[in-house]
Amino acid sequence: MCNIDESESPVVLTQGFCMRRLDVRIKTKLEAKVTYISREERVEELVTIKELSLSGALVFGLTSELNELFSIKPILPDLGEAELLGKIVRPGRGGVAIRLFYSDKQTMLGLWKYIKRNLVLTDRCPYCNCADDSREGSCEKCNLYLNFQNEHYLDRHIENTFAARLQIRLSRLNLEHLQKIIHFVDSKILKIQHRSPDKEFVGSSPGMLAVFSMIRKVAPTEMSVLILGESGTGKELTARAIHEMSGRQGGPFVAVNCAAIPDTLLEAELFGFEKGAFTGAIATKRGKFESANGGTLFLDEIGGLTPGLQAKLLRFLEDRIIERVGSESSQKIDVRVVAATNCDLNSQMKLGNFRTDLFYRLNSFTIKLPPLRERGEDKLLLARHFLDKLARNESGPKDISVEAVEAIRRHTWPGNVRELENKVRRGFLMAAGEQIDAASMELTEQDLAVENVSFKAGDVKSREEKVREVLASHDYNISRAAKKLKISRPSLYSIMKKLGLQHRSK
Repeated sequence: MCNIDESESPVVLTQGFCMRRLDVRIKTKLEAKVTYISREERVEELVTIKELSLSGALVFGLTSELNELFSIKPILPDLGEAELLGKIVRPGRGGVAIRLFYSDKQTMLGLWKYIKRNLVLTDRCPYCNCADDSREGSCEKCNLYLNFQNEHYLDRHIENTFAARLQIRLSRLNLEHLQKIIHFVDSKILKIQHRSPDKEFVGSSPGMLAVFSMIRKVAPTEMSVLILGESGTGKELTARAIHEMSGRQGGPFVAVNCAAIPDTLLEAELFGFEKGAFTGAIATKRGKFESANGGTLFLDEIGGLTPGLQAKLLRFLEDRIIERVGSESSQKIDVRVVAATNCDLNSQMKLGNFRTDLFYRLNSFTIKLPPLRERGEDKLLLARHFLDKLARNESGPKDISVEAVEAIRRHTWPGNVRELENKVRRGFLMAAGEQIDAASMELTEQDLAVENVSFKAGDVKSREEKVREVLASHDYNISRAAKKLKISRPSLYSIMKKLGLQHRSK
C-alpha cells in the first residue's frame, strides 16, 4: 500500500499509480523574510521554514492570513538569499502550507542545491512513500526518477512532472488563459505559425513563391532584414508579414517613410527629443524607436539617410541603444529593424553616400521583390483580387472584360502593384456595365504606346531625356507629368531625385 502524506498537493495519477508529492521534501529550520502589503503599508515578518520542497513549504511564524501572492526570501547557508513568491494553500500542523513560485531557473537551481545537500534517503520512495530502493533508475510504483546525484536530474524531473504542475494551476485559468498558453507555446517556443504570407500576398510566379519562402524562414528569427524593390512592389506589406509571423507579433509595428520627412526633422522623429532640445521643442517626445519597443520598426527608403543618421542607426544595430536629441543619457530598446529601399545601395556605397558597415549590418538577410512586369499572370490574379475586395463592400462590376485583360497583360506597370490597384479602383468606379473595361481603367492603346517608350529604355540617359521632355512639356506640373508618364507622383519624385532633376516651375 502507498503511504500518502496529506500535507502535500492533491492526488495525481501517474501511469496508474498514486503520487502525492511532486517534489522531495526535507526537514529544515531555515529563516526567511516574508514581505506583503497590509492597509497600504509594507509589512516584513521573519518566519521559519520547517519543511521545504521545490514546490512548497511549511512555514511557522506568519501572523497574517494572506489571500494574495507575497514575497518570501529563504536565507540559504553558503548560497545567500533566494527570492520567491508564495501563496497560502492551507494551515497545517501548527504552521501554514504555502506553494512556491519562481521568477527564473537560477533561483530554482539554488534551492535545489540546498535541498539535495540536506536530503535524507531511506528504502522508501520520497515521492509516493512506497517501498523502493532504486537509486539509479526510477521508482517502480510512481515512475519518477530517483538518481538525485545526476547533474541533469532536475531537468528530467521537471519534464516528468510538468503535466501535474500544470494541472494544479488549471483551476485558476479560464478559456482565454488557456488559449493564450497554447498560442504562446506554438508561436514563441515551437515557432509554429498560424498565418501564411500567401494570405497577405497574391501571386504564384516563381519570384513571389521564392519571396514567400524567404519570409517564412526569416520571420521567426531576430535578424535585421533588408527589402529591395521598386516603388509599389509591396515592401511595407512584406515587412508587416515578417512582423506578423514573428515572435514579436504581439508588439507594435511602426512604419516610417524616411523620404517623406525632411532631413532636419528625421532624427527627432526617429529618436525622439528632450524638452528645449531645439526651437519648438516645448515638451519631451519619444521617437519611433521607442514607440516600436518590443516590436518591429520598418524604415522605408533608407537610401537617402544623412551620414549622421546612418551613424546613429548603425550604433543602434550594434548595441541596441538610442539617445534622444538633446539628451545626455541613452537607453536600451528592444526593436527589430526591417529596412527597405528602391535605390541601388551598392552604387551609393561606391559614391560614398552610404556607409559600407551599415549596409552589411542591414544586409544580413535580403529579400528582393520582383517588379510586377516580371510576375507574369500575377498581374491578372492581383487585378481580380483587388476587384473582389471592392465588390464585397460596394455594388459595381464583378468581372474584367477580355479587352481589359489583354491591356493589363501588355502594360509594363512602372508603378507596380500600387498602380494596378489604383487602376482597378478607377475602373470599378468608372465602368458603365457589368465588366471593367480598358477605357475605364485608362489603359488605352495610346497610353500603352507612351508607357512602352517611357521606361523600357535601360540606360539612364534615355530615361533622363524622356523625363526632362515630359516635365518641360507640362511646365513641370508633377501631377500632369506623372500621369503622362503613367507613374505615380512619388515615383516621379524619386526618379527626379536619382537623376538630380530639381522641382521647378517655368
